[in-house]
Amino acid sequence: MMETESALEHNKRGAAHAMAGDYELALVEFTHALALEPQEPSIYHNRALVHRSLNDHQQALNDLDKALQLCPNYATAYYQRGLTYYLLKKYRKAIHDFSMALSMKMEDVVGPTVGRGLAYMALEEHEQAILNLDRAIATNPTQAGIMGAYNSRGQAHIALKHFDRAILDFEEALELAPDDVILLNRLGAAYTDSGHPQHAVQYYTRALALQPDTAFTYNNRGEAYRLLKKYEEAVADFEQALALDGTLALVYYNRGLAYASLTDYQRALADYQRALEFEPTLYSVYKDRAKIYQTLKQYWDAIADYCKFLEQVPDDIASLLQRGLLYLSMDQARTAVEDFSRVIELEPEHACAYSNRGEAYLRLPDIAKAKADYQRGWELDESHAESGWMSQWIEMCLSMPDARMVDRLEHIAEADPHEYAASLCRGVALWLRGDVEHALTEIEQAIALKPEQWDAYFWQGMLCASLQRDAEALTSFSQALEAGIPPLLLAPLHWLKQERPDFYSEHAVPWLKYQ
Repeated sequence: MMETESALEHNKRGAAHAMAGDYELALVEFTHALALEPQEPSIYHNRALVHRSLNDHQQALNDLDKALQLCPNYATAYYQRGLTYYLLKKYRKAIHDFSMALSMKMEDVVGPTVGRGLAYMALEEHEQAILNLDRAIATNPTQAGIMGAYNSRGQAHIALKHFDRAILDFEEALELAPDDVILLNRLGAAYTDSGHPQHAVQYYTRALALQPDTAFTYNNRGEAYRLLKKYEEAVADFEQALALDGTLALVYYNRGLAYASLTDYQRALADYQRALEFEPTLYSVYKDRAKIYQTLKQYWDAIADYCKFLEQVPDDIASLLQRGLLYLSMDQARTAVEDFSRVIELEPEHACAYSNRGEAYLRLPDIAKAKADYQRGWELDESHAESGWMSQWIEMCLSMPDARMVDRLEHIAEADPHEYAASLCRGVALWLRGDVEHALTEIEQAIALKPEQWDAYFWQGMLCASLQRDAEALTSFSQALEAGIPPLLLAPLHWLKQERPDFYSEHAVPWLKYQ
């Protein structure tokens, strides 16, 4: 307690000046008070708050240290020092001081509890942040809400991908601050991230009504429209954002995504390029630009972009798969194997990676490894008839088919009867059972499903040759070869040696030399 009345008066005037925002005058008054009462901890405390308001955090810490030296049980000083440490981003020290304040049973427990929650948030220890913010809200929901507890807890839930809980918290926070544009954007983003962009639009629209010149809100609403497949509305919002700030790389990227969905690939590519010019580390642009290059059949450009993306995100499975497929299409089978093997290393039960690697091994050529990979792909996912079909084709390359082969082919076809590979399985099974005409119908159905594939043309050739429809057989075999059938898979041509020796010697033997 202050012993001199003069010190008390200086302290009161300092407090009044501080309340009025006259911090320099407040500083003078508190300093005068301390000259008269140098052992009074409350004056150090008060002057510390003024130093902090003047952004002189080190002087604030010095005064709070002195206050605690004079009064080690000064709970409020611990709380204020915790806030100062928080502003200095010394979060562990802030947590310590907030905890000390709480241990001394200070009257206001909400403040230090919220403060501790915010410090844990800054350290990305979101579970601990939520625990503290829960306590603050349970103690005094109104005070905690005013201090931002609902908003902060919502952000912690977002970090943990608890989107439904985040939405509830942001809605509570919005009750207290209905015109908070940033909060409206956070609520919209929570709905978007939770898979409900249709609910996000209204909050972005409210935010724009409050602040119509906010580029990031236009971008956010545009992204919601894009996810709703309202691409024209999305482009319009992205253009508004860029009119307000033409340097926003993310907006160029998002508009590029919208243009890509509209199949306006040249505009998409131009936007992706602008995004990279403004933000070269926006690496996801490379991945999406690669997809466009694939569509435009600029395969080496696509590979180059996947390489740039994978330099930064080396374990992205989707990009590794796509790059592997591109390498395969460009006759780089060994490099393709490396990409597919990396996918399998990252995800050992990735059925498609085994199937794709199986095709790469066929082209190396390594029929044993190809067979093992196709078989493993089929074991992992029996709904993927392609893997099962290819494993059986390879088996037919190694030995003559028997009744068990027919049963296996029919079993594979049952997995998805309408799939391309299912038609091939049924067609070959019917042929092995002697029903050539129905077999041919199934093969023709497969061709209608995927006219660019080589599988069906080869087996159509086999069937036509067995029916002595040689002109059609030659056309079909030629189409299979032009489509890029792996030479190892031509081995069933040997079956024609007994049935069609003339066709075999004149046509099949030269083709088999490719093996």
